[in-house]
Amino acid sequence: MTLALLPYQVEGAEFLAAKQRACLFDDMGIGKTAQAIGALDRIGAKKVLIICPAAVREVWLGEMKKFSATPRKALKGRDIQDLNLFLRNRVQVLIISYEMAVTWAKRIEDAHDIVDAIIFDEAHYLKNFDSRRTRALLGSDLNNDDWKNRYGLARWGARVWFLTATPNPNDAADIWSLLRFCRATPLGRKIFRDRYYTARAGMHSSQHTPRPHMVDELKQAIRSCSLRRTKATVGLQLPPIWLTNVTVDGDTREIIDLLRQHDGLERAIVEAIEKGGLSFIDAQHIATLRRLVGEAKAPAYLEMLKEEFDDGRGKTVIFGLHVAALRRISDGLSRHGVRCVELTGSSSERERIEAVRAFQDDPDCRAFVGNIKAAGTGLTLTAGADVDMFESAWAPADNAQALMRVHRIGQVRNVQARFITLANSIDVVVNDVVERKTRNIAMVGTFTPVGG
Repeated sequence: MTLALLPYQVEGAEFLAAKQRACLFDDMGIGKTAQAIGALDRIGAKKVLIICPAAVREVWLGEMKKFSATPRKALKGRDIQDLNLFLRNRVQVLIISYEMAVTWAKRIEDAHDIVDAIIFDEAHYLKNFDSRRTRALLGSDLNNDDWKNRYGLARWGARVWFLTATPNPNDAADIWSLLRFCRATPLGRKIFRDRYYTARAGMHSSQHTPRPHMVDELKQAIRSCSLRRTKATVGLQLPPIWLTNVTVDGDTREIIDLLRQHDGLERAIVEAIEKGGLSFIDAQHIATLRRLVGEAKAPAYLEMLKEEFDDGRGKTVIFGLHVAALRRISDGLSRHGVRCVELTGSSSERERIEAVRAFQDDPDCRAFVGNIKAAGTGLTLTAGADVDMFESAWAPADNAQALMRVHRIGQVRNVQARFITLANSIDVVVNDVVERKTRNIAMVGTFTPVGG
């Protein structure tokens, strides 16, 4: 049985269907996937390519079954044989990851086969014009006047739609690539930035701020190709979500030693998070610092959690970064008699599906322990109303995405979200900055700090 779209979702589907190139920037949890599927039905699309994060492919398969009123054979792409089936019209819908799309872009172009619609889900993956991914999918000469005639997988879509709740996750000027491809601006990247933004150089990047007198013109360009609604504007009344910080103790000696070895590191990290210049975080000493913080606070957090479960704590979602620390938590809970499931980057598709099913449907499963990258998108975890960000991502938008696994359609209780902070460490400053920015990015007006 096909599920009917809500009235605001019908509006979104009709908006996309009316445009060859368009962006749907609706808030997280409003149902962008369902709206895109509704738009496919409205244009009678018979051949569709969906490009999304690898972990979300299974979600698209399920949503196609629920919301598509038009029978289409959909396939989750795994290897080149699946692509060949699609190119030979043996399947109507192929759902592939961004990595697959980049690898197969030339093969698709060589087929010279026009696709009825190409959908880019989590389209902020294309924000960096200089990246190999963006050039392969949107075209290598997007910045030049003759970019319309250059190669790029997306040019083979009769319709191209971009879906994301965070078109500019770290910098206000990140939206340029999508506007340019949708022909909402004739300006190259440098001219676009110079016209609409002022740039403030930081230690690791520039941060762009809209020029006040150009805001109306910029908004007009964005609105010409996009639709953006919040939960409040569509009348979607979810319970509130409350954010707070909880501090736990731990041995910080190794952390202090590392910071002493790298003078200025703490200041650089905080400035980078504030300004969005996060490209430097793969440096070895940064990775070491994050691991040390996670290991230092895991024992105290685990003991706190055990006591809370003993006192009747409800189903809880725990997000983190490092598998070793997360496993210590899940193993400790299991030994304590608290049944939990775990989802990391090494989990298979079947394990991913089973973990979500157990948490959602099994009353005895009381905790979901997940890596932010693996579990922060494409899941529904509304059986729980408590979320602990044991370790948070540097990028606030990633944290907001993770929180939306719980605070979304289907949630009927107030959501309590905690950032777990290691006392007397850099974690205190970092989590304060990240929590504040997360609250600003996700669900403005519905996130409330405790006591606020």
